[in-house]
Amino acid sequence: MSYSSQTKEELCRFEPDSVCCLLAELSGIVSAAGSVIYRGGGEKRLSIETENNAVARRAFRLLRDVFDVQPELVTLKRSRLGGRSAYRIEVSGSEASFVLEGCGIAVGQRRGVPREITVRKCCRMSFLRGVFLACGSVTDPEKEYHLEFVLEDESFAAALQRLIARFSLNAHMAKRRSMTLLYLKGQSEITDMLSIFGAQSARFAMEDAYIRKELRNNANRAVNCDSANVQRAVTAASRQTQAIERVLAAYGRESLPPALRETAEKRLMYPEMSLEELGQMCEPPIGKSGINHRLRKLEAMAQELDEKKPAEDATEGEAHGADDQGFDP
Repeated sequence: MSYSSQTKEELCRFEPDSVCCLLAELSGIVSAAGSVIYRGGGEKRLSIETENNAVARRAFRLLRDVFDVQPELVTLKRSRLGGRSAYRIEVSGSEASFVLEGCGIAVGQRRGVPREITVRKCCRMSFLRGVFLACGSVTDPEKEYHLEFVLEDESFAAALQRLIARFSLNAHMAKRRSMTLLYLKGQSEITDMLSIFGAQSARFAMEDAYIRKELRNNANRAVNCDSANVQRAVTAASRQTQAIERVLAAYGRESLPPALRETAEKRLMYPEMSLEELGQMCEPPIGKSGINHRLRKLEAMAQELDEKKPAEDATEGEAHGADDQGFDP
């Protein structure tokens, strides 16, 4: 079962504290997924369709318990759903008019959020829960953070957006073919919305997934940082070793001051050691800054040798040139 289906299963088990919240939830379901059909003789029929079995059972029970009507539950087979079942809950005649009026829905007018149904905060939360059950989905947080409502009526989507804003959440609107999409991005906003619905288990699952992601990301960053540090240390040690070899070749070991000679010998002997480890090998042990200072001196001596060599080569070239000019065969 997908994370979204699990969330809806949880919400369908949620029991509000008052009848007004049951009515608000049913109003949300009817507003988002209900349609009115007129049959022969002008008979009115309210139809609610869903692909989720738990939601179908929830809508059926709410209609029965809130309005004391006897809805009809029809199972449909649709080829576009890959042979999966869909469900239709129907209420006909005067009972349909009774339900629509009770849910604050006026037939033939643009749908919105019924004010008389959503006066209390708990009822506004229940209305949003009903809309989510009817037309919402939430992506598995292991993949990404995305919660959406897919609505046919753009004016209802705008009204729903304003209702969500009352909870200090910013829902974005977009078009997807003929449908209007209302969606939330970001772990924090989605977990807040799940709490509004009453899906606490789904919220905790998302927070756990977020923590696991952060731990993995932090571990990866630490590994990458360690790898970069190791690479820098290897590069520095190689540079220091080459510098020391040039200095020793030019001056000899005995010409170096004792501290520099010791440092040069330790670095050549232990090229893989860090500065801190290398300092501890000295007699007496010295700190990281001390060993770094000595190695910098050795590198500076090597650089001076490198700078002298071109000058000496140029001088020798001039001398040879002068000899060539004075040669008379």
